[in-house]
Amino acid sequence: MSIKKALKQNVLKVFDIKAEELNKTLLLQFNIFILITTLLIVKPTVNSLFLSELSSDALPLGYVFTAIMAIIGSYFYDKALEKYHLNIIIDRTLIGSVISLILFGIGLNFNLINGFLLYIPYVWVAIFGLLTASQFWILANLVYNVREAKRVFGFIGAGAIAGGIFGGYLTSLLTSFINTEDLLFVAALLLMICIVITRFIWKTEVIKLNPFQVSFRSSPKGDSPLKLIRESKLLSLIALVIGISVLVAKLVDYQYSDYAFRLIDNQDELTSFFGFWFSTLSVISLIIQLFLTKRIVGTFGVGKSLLWLPTGILVGSFLLLLIPQLWVVVFIKIVDGSLKQSVNKAATELLSIPIPIDIKKKTKTFTDVVVDSIATGIAGFILIFFINGLDISSTYISIIIIVLIVIWITLIYFLRKEYIVAFKDLLEISNNKKSKHLKEEIKVTSIIDSVQRVFNNGTENQIINMLTKTLEVKDERFFKGIKNLLNHPSPRVKSLAIENLYFLKTENLSSQIENMVYDEDQNVTTSAFRYLLKNYKQNTIVLFEKYINSDDNTISNAALLGLSLELRNNQLLQNKFNLEQKIEVALTKYSELTNDEFKSNTIKAILESIGNAKISAYYNVIKTQLLSKDIEVVKTAIISASKTLDPDFIDLIISHLSQKETRAVAVDALYYYGEPVIDLLYNKIIKETIDFEDAAYIILAIEKFKSQRAINTLILLTNDTEHTVKVEAIEALKRLKWKYPNLKIKDRFIVDKILDECQLYQNTLAVIHTQIVLQYKKKALATESKDENEARNGLIHLLEQRLDRQLQRIFRFLGIKYPPNDVDPILNTIINGKEEQRIHAIEFLDNILNSQLKKELIPVAESILLDSNSEEKIKKLNLKVLSELECYNELLKRKDVKLKFAVLYLIEKSNTANYKPLLEMVLINETNKKIRANTEFLLRTIS
Repeated sequence: MSIKKALKQNVLKVFDIKAEELNKTLLLQFNIFILITTLLIVKPTVNSLFLSELSSDALPLGYVFTAIMAIIGSYFYDKALEKYHLNIIIDRTLIGSVISLILFGIGLNFNLINGFLLYIPYVWVAIFGLLTASQFWILANLVYNVREAKRVFGFIGAGAIAGGIFGGYLTSLLTSFINTEDLLFVAALLLMICIVITRFIWKTEVIKLNPFQVSFRSSPKGDSPLKLIRESKLLSLIALVIGISVLVAKLVDYQYSDYAFRLIDNQDELTSFFGFWFSTLSVISLIIQLFLTKRIVGTFGVGKSLLWLPTGILVGSFLLLLIPQLWVVVFIKIVDGSLKQSVNKAATELLSIPIPIDIKKKTKTFTDVVVDSIATGIAGFILIFFINGLDISSTYISIIIIVLIVIWITLIYFLRKEYIVAFKDLLEISNNKKSKHLKEEIKVTSIIDSVQRVFNNGTENQIINMLTKTLEVKDERFFKGIKNLLNHPSPRVKSLAIENLYFLKTENLSSQIENMVYDEDQNVTTSAFRYLLKNYKQNTIVLFEKYINSDDNTISNAALLGLSLELRNNQLLQNKFNLEQKIEVALTKYSELTNDEFKSNTIKAILESIGNAKISAYYNVIKTQLLSKDIEVVKTAIISASKTLDPDFIDLIISHLSQKETRAVAVDALYYYGEPVIDLLYNKIIKETIDFEDAAYIILAIEKFKSQRAINTLILLTNDTEHTVKVEAIEALKRLKWKYPNLKIKDRFIVDKILDECQLYQNTLAVIHTQIVLQYKKKALATESKDENEARNGLIHLLEQRLDRQLQRIFRFLGIKYPPNDVDPILNTIINGKEEQRIHAIEFLDNILNSQLKKELIPVAESILLDSNSEEKIKKLNLKVLSELECYNELLKRKDVKLKFAVLYLIEKSNTANYKPLLEMVLINETNKKIRANTEFLLRTIS
């Protein structure tokens, strides 16, 4: 074996990377390496230029400007993401950064950027570091699925560490050859490499993903991060601890910069100093991370480990008050820079175990950006007051730091206590019986010990819940406890244990887990096969051939499923394992089976495998089974169709919404496509490309997203849509409004909709009145045929039904504005209650409604008490008397298919050419094919 091949094999083994992933992984690693190297060149360069020109007195204002620009910039950046594709945003960011660096370099060389203008590059550097790193990890999340990301992100992240080490030392070295200002041109040159790499990765890895796949791999959106943090005491304390740590770090950074500026006069030497120590901090942080972090956290526990960082800074701050020397400040900076990214970070991650992963993801960006920015701004204001305002020495900032550290340590104490409460709550939630003595049964002390106790002594549900949490942490200290769970009687526990062990490297358990492929539960066997595919010491292709061809139906199905899950989105591996051929063999086997249960299980395994691996060649199998008579097979086909994230399946899934047995699965399947499906579903409803019965149930899928985007779409669906769709949309809005108060529905919208419905109610009454008058006149003149009379009666009856619908919608809209429990019973009372109850109901409305609603709605409510055909009602509501042509024109404009058919039927029975211009207008504006066909027929037939 050549040295190159041996090295490659070792890299793959040590870093848990598959051969097929190596090229793109190395490219991404090199990309982040260049990004961080560039940052470590630009940051010391700009810092030294800034300090040399403006002195350290300008730093506090720089912190404030940075915080303001970060918050404002994040708002506009989010807006840009909504408008443009991610690749365009990344590309323009990198190109803009290269141009900025060149302009800064030219401006500084020709002394065009000086004085106050130096704040521009200073703030730019801070935003550049935050933005490019964020964009990189978003891109990486699109390249890898969740499971792949868990394996390779550690290796890719090593590129960032290497860049942090290399960049600073390179800066320190380059200052002995070139001027500080010219380093910006070097940085611009390096950043051009990132543009090429990013474009190549997008072209080869991301562009093939459809919008649903992109959404699936992107960070989830939903509830406001601030709201989620406020609602969780544990998250609130974590955010406060992070905030105060950033605040202290900024004050330490100021002292560090101030001492360096005062003691190093030469600009190039200052750049070299900053570059050297930036890299040295990265080296120290890496050493601590590799060799000390797990020992410290394991020995002292998470709570005490969190004290290392503030304690180290506290010792340094006291020392600085006694010995105000540069080396003391450097020591404090080393403590802050190294422990923050190693011990403190690892302890904080473990501390968030009780927090659900989706909430962690939703709040991470907020704590990383907003909390960081606010803390930076506060640090700036503190320094402006004490340094610029009171003109005290930076040495005495240590007193402020000491006070803040006391608060920091106090918060850590409360944080640890809250963790214990959250952990106990987690155990109670996961225990169905909720034993009263549960808190004594599993004592919560250190995090590691507490998790191990759950594994050893917890109930089944507690263990399942904890395994779900540890799956996100991937800590080798849990290995032994998880390994012991392989003998647990619960299939769910065993399956989750194998899932956890998949990501742990302490020991290869292939021989033990291979025996588990014979387990009776298919989830266990599927997880076992996934583990073997990754960790089996011998030829995995031979292994899977053996089990897929097994006579045991459960084993062969599980082997196929395990293979499809592991090879998802990886065409190279699918070809290597001949996955398509294996599915073809399974289909042949299925056609030969006679046992109904075996046939059902086999086709479900095949369907799941096709969906998991996204094998488009067999999508027709899913389409066929969507029509199966076996309802369980249909459900599996629906789920598998959604897993492909192929837009072609959406209509087929929608068609199963109207069937009660498959409705819930179909709603879940549409939800699986992610938020981009909302716009697609909306367009299908508006363009009437699907049956309105299915359209009504689509509302359930849109509602399931519980997001502002869903709210906005539902609002649009309350406009010109079928009554059933409109009512479902209103009900969904009502449920979301009262269950998720953070979702915004403008009060003006509700008022306008109620007023519109009141107007529509009055128009309908006017049309009914006109039709009754016409019927009376024609009857008197004996000019109306029996067929026309019946058609007119049918229209009047239908319009009376529509009156009831419009009343329903009015009161449903009221249920969005006012508490539903107060409003919902009112309509029923007004219609069916006793006279006194009806009067009280109208009085109640009169009391709660604002003046605008009162003016329109009270007369409508009072009119319900009157006979629907009475002249009194017409006068009370001051209704406009319409002509026959105006009536039909009014009705044909409405989004009501049944009503349109009734009008067209009446026109047909009237058989007069007077309606031809109206029918021609219908043809111009109508989108419904059946209505258009009926109208065309009438134009040909009426005389």
